[in-house]
Amino acid sequence: MRLVLAVLILCPPVLAAGEISERSPAPAPELRLPDLSGRERGLAEFQGKVLLVNFWASWCSPCIEEMPSLERLAEQMRGKPFALVGVNVEESRFRAMTMAQRLKLGFPVLLDVEGAVFKRWGATVLPTTYVLDAKGSVRYVAQGPIDWDAAEVLAMIQGLVDAAVKAPPPQRPPSVQERPAQGGPG
Repeated sequence: MRLVLAVLILCPPVLAAGEISERSPAPAPELRLPDLSGRERGLAEFQGKVLLVNFWASWCSPCIEEMPSLERLAEQMRGKPFALVGVNVEESRFRAMTMAQRLKLGFPVLLDVEGAVFKRWGATVLPTTYVLDAKGSVRYVAQGPIDWDAAEVLAMIQGLVDAAVKAPPPQRPPSVQERPAQGGPG
């Protein structure tokens, strides 16, 4: 018992801030989930924007602790090709909505009630955040809480935003109304 106490006193537990790792660009897995109002949301609506996908839960203290910095990041990126989405993992709509209201979250919160999207994305800890470039490729993965408005993190995200601004808009297939008529009178 004395040894354990000595170790705890001499080597206090490290409350590690999270870690961000760069990834080789790869397409993000599909994400199609209802938001708190029940509306289906997906990655396609964020095409052309740098996107942060933050997996979190209300019982996860580090998740809750990083939310204010996510809000500040969103505020600093307002008006730029940037979006932030929170994905609540394995909790009820009521629980996620209660916490989102308590934290006054201004970004969409999606519900992954069964945790299937969390697993499909390869996440193993909460919080986990994926940073996607404007083409929808995963560029960075953060595990654990991050200070999202720290200068070095802002510079990383701003680099992706700058690249999005310089890139030509993504090509999309013409809608039915835009397509030229096929064939002619028969």
